Amino acid sequence: MVTFKDFLIKSKFNVKKAKLYEESYYKIMKSGLFDKAYYLKAYPHVKESGMDPLFHYLFYGAAEHKSPSPSFNLKRYLHEYPEIEKNNLNPLIHYIDNNNQGFTLKTNPFTLKKEKIIDTNKIFLSNYEFDSEPLVSIIILNRNGIRHLQRLFENFDEKTNYSNYEIIVVDNASSDDSLSYLNGLNLPITIVENCENVSFSKGNNDAAKIANGEYLLLLNNDIEPTYGWLNEMVGCMLNNENAGAVGAKLLFPYYEDMENQPKSYCIQHAGVKFREERTPYVYGPYHENIFSTLVFSSEVNHQKNVISNTAACLLIPKSVYIELGGLDENYFYGYEDIDFAFKLYENNYKSIYNPFALLFHHESATRVEDEAEKNRINYENIMYFYNKWGDYLFKEILIDKINQNHFITDKKLDISIISKNDEFISKLVKDLNNMGFNVKLIPNLNNFDIGEDCDILISNDVNYDVSNVISRLNIIKVLISSDNDSRYDICLDKTLNACELMDIIKEKYL
Repeated sequence: MVTFKDFLIKSKFNVKKAKLYEESYYKIMKSGLFDKAYYLKAYPHVKESGMDPLFHYLFYGAAEHKSPSPSFNLKRYLHEYPEIEKNNLNPLIHYIDNNNQGFTLKTNPFTLKKEKIIDTNKIFLSNYEFDSEPLVSIIILNRNGIRHLQRLFENFDEKTNYSNYEIIVVDNASSDDSLSYLNGLNLPITIVENCENVSFSKGNNDAAKIANGEYLLLLNNDIEPTYGWLNEMVGCMLNNENAGAVGAKLLFPYYEDMENQPKSYCIQHAGVKFREERTPYVYGPYHENIFSTLVFSSEVNHQKNVISNTAACLLIPKSVYIELGGLDENYFYGYEDIDFAFKLYENNYKSIYNPFALLFHHESATRVEDEAEKNRINYENIMYFYNKWGDYLFKEILIDKINQNHFITDKKLDISIISKNDEFISKLVKDLNNMGFNVKLIPNLNNFDIGEDCDILISNDVNYDVSNVISRLNIIKVLISSDNDSRYDICLDKTLNACELMDIIKEKYL
């Protein structure tokens, strides 16, 4: 409880100033324009200080342009009334005293934005009608996630726009009220109660063994679905020949804290691609269009084949899941979905991204909390993935770059040429550039740091000490010379052209 003494101390015992702040405090409180809960979430350091949030706003927040409420358009108000900043006035007091209108909304603008996104997505829904709805087994892993489960299952049946499904919840030794909540739901749920926290792979594999559905739907417990999502995914699966998996468009939810707020309702997942990085993290998956605010742009709002989807929401034919051995249980909450995507790709099954199945993903609710342990597990996942798929992925990315398919990666083929700029090299650089590759000429024989982007290193100087090159371990080293050098992967003479060079590389590696 804030007292006059608090105002007096903070005002350095200036009684007049203390009375003015106290009057402002109760004036703002009476107006209802200050949102205490929002302010504490938006600026966590205020809660850590233990200070009354409105008291903090009066003495610090207003001067720091902190927003008192999500429904108060502070930015526009400060722009409209520049005298506030000039005279160091409190914008809320200025608003109240001048009886201004039009700068507050009855509803949180972020709530309105969410509603608009959901309503807009309904325009694109196919609302498939099926002669016979195949049974879908929705598999959800949970550990102490009652808050997530409550959000997930709110109006769940209505949002699916699909009637033939069962739910299998694998509970990994929850100590909260998850089980009692699940048992109280009026939904077709089977609960598998584990006495330990099993991996994502094992939990889903165990559930798949008892699933009755023709299709399995892997679903995180921290997902918030929107209307029509399951209907869209099943319809997409049935209308695409040789589909091995269908993924969804995932958006970040609304974040009240200012650090994360800019990514609210941005794209989180619209398909996965890969890029190479220096060892040991040689192949890094990344979400296409992540953080984009253009949720319905043509780039992300059409069905397309992708190399991988996230398993936060993934529909798979059960027969395909079993055929490919399910998820690899050597992973622990990381890379198992990407691994499965490559099993699909290797066996000529399609992975399809369907943007009209729209869900909000509240992110990683079931992962390990300890940072050091999380880093250790992540490293082990990465290295297992690399050892299993490294050679295969190297070849697939290389051919993707050479053929400029942009299916596995958006990065161009990157070529570094170590040489003085003679007539032959000048033509080679020009021809490779015209083929659409990134080509960098390095005339300095003492330059060994060619960067992690380089795919092919070409030298025509036997004096270049290629053994000292700083790069990824899997770059292709080419020597153009009449001499042979065992330090290079390919040794050629000067008679070849750019097309012949690419053909030789493809023949050797692909």
